[in-house]
Parts: sequence; C-alpha cells; structure tokens
Amino acid sequence: MKAMWIAACLALAVPVRASSPVVEELGGKPQQGLAATPLKFPDGKSIKVELAVTPEQREIGLMNRTTLPKDYGMLFVFPVEMRLEFWMKNTFVDLDMVFIDTAGKVTALHPKVPRSYKDTPEEKLARRGGLGRYVLELPSGAAARHKLKVGQTLSFKVSVPVS
Repeated sequence: MKAMWIAACLALAVPVRASSPVVEELGGKPQQGLAATPLKFPDGKSIKVELAVTPEQREIGLMNRTTLPKDYGMLFVFPVEMRLEFWMKNTFVDLDMVFIDTAGKVTALHPKVPRSYKDTPEEKLARRGGLGRYVLELPSGAAARHKLKVGQTLSFKVSVPVS
C-alpha cells in the first residue's frame, strides 16, 4: 500500500510517511500473514480480501507488491468513518480504490489509480481520497469488471479496531 494521511478528526492522527520504522523494518518486502474475509460485490461475485486493521498494517498496505491476482482485494479497516486520503508511495501496481462508509455503501470510487516507481518524486505520486470507514483496494479494472458504482453496497464482516 501506500502510506496514508488520516483526517485530523482523530486526536492522534498524523501523516504517515513511507520512511517510518514500520516500513523500514520490512526492507522493501510485502507484508504477509494478514487475516482475510469474504467480500461480496453487488454483481453477486465474492472474493476473499486481506484485512489491514492495525495502524501498522494500514500503513504498509500493498507496498512493494509487483503483481496482484485477478480476484484479489485488500480492505483497510478504520475505527471511525472519516475523510481519508491514500497515496501510492512504493505501490508498484495500478489499483482501483473504493471508499466505503460504515454501512458498507460506496462513497467514492477511483478507478485506474497509477502505480508509483522507485524513482517517482513525492510530488508526482497519485493521491485519492474520500469519506469512509473502509477502503478497498483492487487490481486496476476490477471495479469496472464488477460494475461497481457509488451508492452500491458491499457485503463483508470485520471487527473494527479501536485505534
């Protein structure tokens, strides 16, 4: 994933940088061993999504992955619904980003978000935002394949973190 900037509505929300100790600890490797849950699209198709629930898991997200399976997703889970912004630092695959509210409704959809490269300057990194408690990252083109639109509801079950 990319590091994200969390709205100031959380008392301890601070912009997260890709040079943090959590990211450096991985040494450029993708994170592994995340919990997963089924997610159902409005078209009836289900996929299993990895869950980024802790602040550290959300910070790393899909960083350093160079490929994603066709029926893959990562669901970022936040303690409260808020304005979120994601950026593509060290994310080497094009993505679709889906911002989802507490009820599971799509509030913003950003298809074909361009990847970053190791030499992409900070000011050229793609950034996308929206209101949500969840953000679903999919391989680029998956949202169109599932005919996903703002206002539709996705079905999934997750435990929401307290921080």
